[in-house]
Amino acid sequence: MMAQDPEKKTLTLLLVGEGNLSFSASLCDAGSHHITATCYESEEVVCTQHLTWSNVQHLRSQGAAVHFGVDATKLHEYVFLSNHPYDRIVFNFPHCGRKAGVKKNRDLLCRFFRSCADILSPKGEIHVALCQGQGGTPADQPKREWHNSWQVAAMAAMTGFILTSVVPFDSDQHCGYQSTGYRSQQKSFHVVGALTHVFTRSLPLENLAALQLIDALTSVQDPKCTEAAADRGFLRNTSCHPISVIYKELIKRCEEKLPLNVIEDAFSLTCRDAACFGRPSYSAAPSSLYFVMSGKDKGASEMMDDFHKKDIRQALYLGRIHTNPSTGLCHLRPSLTCFIDDITRRAILRPNDLTLVSGLVFRKCLISPRTMPVYHEVLMMLAYRGPTLTDRLQLLMDTVKDAIDTIAASVILHSTETEDNEKMGNCLRFVVTFHQNKEDYTIALSSADFDQIIGTIRTVPPGDQYEGLGFLTVALNIDLVAMSLLGIEDWRMLWTEDERFIEQCRHQDLKPFQSFSLYPPYYIHDVSFWVEGNSVFDHVEFHTIALRMSKGNIVDVQLLDRYENVETGKTGLCYRMKYQSCDRALGYTSALTMQLLLREELQRSLRVLVR
Repeated sequence: MMAQDPEKKTLTLLLVGEGNLSFSASLCDAGSHHITATCYESEEVVCTQHLTWSNVQHLRSQGAAVHFGVDATKLHEYVFLSNHPYDRIVFNFPHCGRKAGVKKNRDLLCRFFRSCADILSPKGEIHVALCQGQGGTPADQPKREWHNSWQVAAMAAMTGFILTSVVPFDSDQHCGYQSTGYRSQQKSFHVVGALTHVFTRSLPLENLAALQLIDALTSVQDPKCTEAAADRGFLRNTSCHPISVIYKELIKRCEEKLPLNVIEDAFSLTCRDAACFGRPSYSAAPSSLYFVMSGKDKGASEMMDDFHKKDIRQALYLGRIHTNPSTGLCHLRPSLTCFIDDITRRAILRPNDLTLVSGLVFRKCLISPRTMPVYHEVLMMLAYRGPTLTDRLQLLMDTVKDAIDTIAASVILHSTETEDNEKMGNCLRFVVTFHQNKEDYTIALSSADFDQIIGTIRTVPPGDQYEGLGFLTVALNIDLVAMSLLGIEDWRMLWTEDERFIEQCRHQDLKPFQSFSLYPPYYIHDVSFWVEGNSVFDHVEFHTIALRMSKGNIVDVQLLDRYENVETGKTGLCYRMKYQSCDRALGYTSALTMQLLLREELQRSLRVLVR
């Protein structure tokens, strides 16, 4: 089925592999699009086919262009097709012919997608209609086994395209359309249950933006450690990113409960000794990210040019980076709670006033769709004097709960599309709960399906340095709040640079997230290696290296096997990696290249013997 453009603008369409050209003729009659129809057969053959030739004459009479002898896998080679880009390229029921196996048809799809790259407009679409079960996606019912399908999403990913939507191919909507078999044979394709797969261009497969940020702050080879490096713009007043929208709503709701003092995050991006700071309990495997500054790392100064050295000096001067003089280690801050003393010195803190600061924090963590190495934290501080602690704690809990409840309600309010009903129901079931753990509390967003810990509440007892005031602090992971309320299942989506993500919040309205990359293909690779018997293997460091070498394209890591060799004293480990991108086209070759680089890096960084 040809998806209708919401703005009903005139589109430039290219139809390839047309059999009797009845589909092209039906589109020509249905709208005012500029149509170019092509078929594989020569004009000499087509003119002997009465129905097909009558469709040719009809198309030409309506101003459509018709070309013969066009190979759909070599579209970029035809001069008459490369004069201007096409808004949509349509290939209905591609097939190699006769009893060609799935491998040949996969190759056909791959070569077709590759030939489209040069003639498709930047925001154009590719429509591929396949018979029931051929595509190999969950949209097919019944679904074939993966190895027995055409793996259409994976074939498109190899050439830079992602599957954006899947719609039923309804032949009844196209008046006069009659499907034909391979090379116009009389036996037609079985179109019942057929699906049209819509593909769009992916952004280049580059390093995940979150990892780019960490690299910019930690790399001695390319140290772009400036204010700009840390400013992703998510929390600016003009930003329409969901994190920014939720943050502004959070401020608005807190102001309704308490006098609010919002201060700027002008604190260091690093800490001299991360071990001395408390970390939020929702930080899985909470070890700090660190790097070694020039002069402490042998050879580093030789690897940096004068410009890079100047960048480092500037960052040090600005106070955004500082190191431990004895070790040269520079830890990226694991929480804004590191700066409570600084906040009390810089801000005027009064009882009943709520002080709020937000910024990026970092951590090493195990790879998981909901566990992130960098995220936006909101720190709230409410001052109190001794006997008022209980009342202040309840007031702070009520403030946080009411704010998040109101934001969740706004998600429902702006969800008017029918397909959002299920996600709207999830929003309705969200409740904020608090769980006590000794003197601290965890904050969770709970539903019928899961509990997501989004922050902590802790007590800083009164002291002389605080002029007799104590503080209740809330450390809130606002990225997890956004994911939970908007139905975003992968934290990497919050860092995507694809405009189709930001476009969903263009008017700063919060509504359930609609994925623009459906059923992204994934690839499984294993790695086995020996660890020396006297070595302590750091599993978290292994995950960190895997995330970095995959450019953020590993979504899951599992320890499959652990083997102790009594004779050698070595330990054998086997890990399984699942490579998958949530927003970009990741092909098999790219995933394999990342896996080979990972093997090399493990031997270099962890001193293991890869098998």
